[in-house]
Amino acid sequence: MNWQPYLSLMAKRPTAMKYSSFYDQLLEEWKAYIEACSLEEKKAALSLLSVLLKGQDFQLPTEALKMASEHGHPSAETIKHVNYQLVNGRGIRETLSLPRLPQQLPLTETVTRGLSHYTDCFHR
Repeated sequence: MNWQPYLSLMAKRPTAMKYSSFYDQLLEEWKAYIEACSLEEKKAALSLLSVLLKGQDFQLPTEALKMASEHGHPSAETIKHVNYQLVNGRGIRETLSLPRLPQQLPLTETVTRGLSHYTDCFHR
């Protein structure tokens, strides 16, 4: 099925999508994602899906959706980024792990405010 004309049209009126036969043919992952979206998110997701399906089938965009959803409800931009990583053979990158701080920080010298410590230097 050529999804692009439908997706472009549905991106303009995403609330009508549920009542179309087109919706029944969507993959379950995309149905669940779109149902959880706000109106603006639906528009962005359907526009993105229309672009992603120009040169490929649902396999990579669906994989990108699954990977992006591992950390909660993703934005269309997040899905787009993960799809880009998959298309270019990079996969998703884990976040950098920062070195752990020691459990107990070393003690520091007590600091005295004011100019009294300079006066002590002259009276010695």
